[in-house]
Amino acid sequence: MQRRLWYIKNAALFSWLQQDELQRLASRSEMVACKKETTFYFAHEQSDSIYLVKEGRVKLTRTSAEGREVILDILGSGEIFGELAVTGEEIRTHSATAVDDTLVCIITRQEFEDLLRRHPEMALRVLKLVGLRRRELEMRLEDLIFQPVANRLVLTLLWQARRHGARDADGSIRLPLTQKDLAHLVGASREAVAEQIAEFKQAGLLDTGYRSLRLVNPQGLIRTLTTELDFDVSELLNTDSTVS
Repeated sequence: MQRRLWYIKNAALFSWLQQDELQRLASRSEMVACKKETTFYFAHEQSDSIYLVKEGRVKLTRTSAEGREVILDILGSGEIFGELAVTGEEIRTHSATAVDDTLVCIITRQEFEDLLRRHPEMALRVLKLVGLRRRELEMRLEDLIFQPVANRLVLTLLWQARRHGARDADGSIRLPLTQKDLAHLVGASREAVAEQIAEFKQAGLLDTGYRSLRLVNPQGLIRTLTTELDFDVSELLNTDSTVS
């Protein structure tokens, strides 16, 4: 119970709640440890629970009729998924799968809706979260349509570095991503991504390891972008609050 309470209290969405409310939520949620590649739910299943990632990472995916997978997002500790269950979604539109061995907290839709009724201001927080994720997805879709593979790869690496990277003393950033993950994130073939990574590696911009990448020269990666964007890409390297 105490461990569950600690995780919920340290999730940004719930951290502002009073202790009694946190304890109530902890007592009515379920903590589940899952092995890597465990699927929490599939597309077209009933949307009836909200999940909080306590440890590990979870990917949200959609699969085409031809079996091609696209990663919509990769979530880490403290983030929630399945939140559309409280916005009117009856059937899941995507699947959620553990990228690593993962610990999650499962909250029923009924319990979460009761929480929103007790704290209407939390509904605004959930709405902002849904809006932010939609905007990020729209930006990624724009990249998929208008940007060449090299640009899509650089932007994806920078976004993932901001959210899940670990900064080393020399300024490089380590990312727990495989080339297969990247291919599904950028909407390109694994071969095309591998070829582009090899070019960046040869240029001294990144390095590869087992199921991971290291951005050796993030600023150099930015300089490879061949088209103008409507935001300052260098802001993605301002990771003081997001990269440990």
